[in-house]
Amino acid sequence: MNVVSKEEVSDIEAGPDMSHPLFVLTSCPVADRPEGAPKLWGELDIKIATGSLAYKIYRKAKIRETYNCDFELNPDYKETLEKSGVRISGVTDNQGASIIELPDRTFYIATGYQPQMS
Repeated sequence: MNVVSKEEVSDIEAGPDMSHPLFVLTSCPVADRPEGAPKLWGELDIKIATGSLAYKIYRKAKIRETYNCDFELNPDYKETLEKSGVRISGVTDNQGASIIELPDRTFYIATGYQPQMS
């Protein structure tokens, strides 16, 4: 993937015509969700990388968390983000990024789910 400026990157919810969306509609919706519910709705299993901040917090390699959204990190950017220092430390069964970290910071973690519901 070519390097683009931060002005060219957005998400499809804010800029549906963006040529470089960082967040996209999920490619693998949850089966058996209610009609009209977001594509990622309900509980999903997440595999956590050993040695990550997420692993230190959860103290386990697999968790189950609640989702309620339609968007996910664009998988096309996974390699680029990892090369720039972002650690994708939690993934769903379909390898979707659920937890990301910046290991060079004291505490920087972001999730695609709602951790307060667990």
